[in-house]
Amino acid sequence: MAPNVDESCYMMEAHLMPPAAERGVVEPPDGPRTVRRWWNARWVVPAALTAGYVLNVLFRLSLVTRQDFPTVNPDEEMYLVMARILAGLPTTEIPGNQIIPSGYSLLVSPALRITQDPVYAYHLVMGINALISCLVLPAAYWALRRLRVPRPVAYAAATAAVLLPPVVFYAQYAMADTVLPLLVLLWLIGMHGLFSEGDRARRIRFGLLGAFAAGYSLLTHDRGGVIMALTGVVLLVALVRAWAPRAAAAAALAVLAVMFCVKQVMTAWLMARIDGARPSAVANAVFQSLEDTALLRRTVMRITGHLWYFMTSTWGLGALALVVCVYVVLRRRFALADRVTAFLAVALLFGIALAGAAGLPADGRIDTIAYARYLSPLAAVYVLVAVAALYHLRSRRKILALGAAACGVTLALAAVLVHMAAGELRRSVFVSWGLPDASFLSSLWTAKDNWASFHAGRTTAVALAVLAAVLLLRLVGGGRRVALTCGAIGLALAVFAGFATVSITEHVTKPWISWRSGDATGFLQAAGIRRGDRLVMDAGLRWETRMAMSFEVLDGRVWTRELVKGQAAPEGATVAVLPFAGKGPAQDSWPAAAPGWHLDRDVRANGYVVWRSG
Repeated sequence: MAPNVDESCYMMEAHLMPPAAERGVVEPPDGPRTVRRWWNARWVVPAALTAGYVLNVLFRLSLVTRQDFPTVNPDEEMYLVMARILAGLPTTEIPGNQIIPSGYSLLVSPALRITQDPVYAYHLVMGINALISCLVLPAAYWALRRLRVPRPVAYAAATAAVLLPPVVFYAQYAMADTVLPLLVLLWLIGMHGLFSEGDRARRIRFGLLGAFAAGYSLLTHDRGGVIMALTGVVLLVALVRAWAPRAAAAAALAVLAVMFCVKQVMTAWLMARIDGARPSAVANAVFQSLEDTALLRRTVMRITGHLWYFMTSTWGLGALALVVCVYVVLRRRFALADRVTAFLAVALLFGIALAGAAGLPADGRIDTIAYARYLSPLAAVYVLVAVAALYHLRSRRKILALGAAACGVTLALAAVLVHMAAGELRRSVFVSWGLPDASFLSSLWTAKDNWASFHAGRTTAVALAVLAAVLLLRLVGGGRRVALTCGAIGLALAVFAGFATVSITEHVTKPWISWRSGDATGFLQAAGIRRGDRLVMDAGLRWETRMAMSFEVLDGRVWTRELVKGQAAPEGATVAVLPFAGKGPAQDSWPAAAPGWHLDRDVRANGYVVWRSG
């Protein structure tokens, strides 16, 4: 990503493109003169970005209109409990008793200051998610303009990026993955600006942007630790070797240090307010797995699966961008800023894949092997790099070579995955929520509506078919109408991304929500949980229900106790729910009930009974 006026851009373009005479270019790279003049009008880009942003916000809200409660257990509830505490509400139990990074919770906490109705509060959280997630549009446009992609093409490709299923899908839930695609984009833009030519003040500002985005990524999710580590290493090298003004590198390092301290302070503050809470153990799990040689094969298999899923979820464009980035890193003729940014993009891809492969538990699920979520923040970046590369390349031979390399990478990953994981994939459980992109692509293989199984071969074939269509469209455009052709590619990708997102919402998101209703608002109604109740649940109650209640009882609080085994209800509890499916009297469900507690209702049809005090 290079500034519009940097010489490095011209160096990159000169390398990627043959001479003008050889290309036969007869019009400016920005396209026809009238279109270029129109897009250069001062008001057009701000108006287009504003309109696109508003339309994308409305589109996202339309996808979650009937989404009233958290369904991804325990992740959503963990973020929402921390948001509750940050909003000044009384403390409660947090799922897993672990404090995870709370930067996302801080962003959505205003929703819980406005209302204590769980349904209304969750709707507000979804609204905040839409406002944050759609900022990918202007950030993506900014990134492509720094790559000297003309305005119409940059806008079309940025629209495709903001509609990508990996960008939209996780924003449909109260999860940190909502903000990470934006942070990764801003991080790379900032780091590239730091290493680009320009005056010192400007480079300092870019350095501060990159460092803040890296630091807030750490504050948002454990994956931010990989971003933080890469940023710190690059900045230290830059400081020693004077790759950037030392004042800029030092200021960026200072921001990193401050953000790290903020993260520690927020974790300590939350731990002091949530009983029994402890810091997240994800990092420990990663290092323990990496040190265990017996888990080496499993880790390699998962890395392959995660990378394969990323390449197919970006329809082969991720593989094309990976090839481009590796090429840029290895070629000295590219500007320092290009090489550093390309290195960071590649290192982050493999770093997150390694950390995710080592840190995920052995839960017997297919999506743990071929995981979608952890690498999803990089999807927009890699698609943008692919579009920029297709714009700057003019040689048909080079475009074909790049496409062949991308196909080769994707097919190689698929082959290794199938070879290493064939047995595990057959024995593992298919969970639709964990494989949205793969399910969508494999559903296009035949006319049969099949979203309930995993097909690595079909997914790979359809993803590469999309890549082939993009490359064919680019080749048809040749060198004369490259801007028009790449704009058409951007629009086509935007339409396909929108179609994929809607399809995934209909076949994955909405069924997932309906399945979880009985654990959230459905449970509140059936159990007669009222405003202000202080709920204690037996540890044997359905796990999903216990996780959901951490948020659903928003104006009270919850505990989990071994009530059936004789553990006393905590002081202050007003309602207790115990599992019970026996044929005897419901009064027998809690032999150790303390005086003052009485049976409130028998809901054994759902597997539990409800007791109240007083």
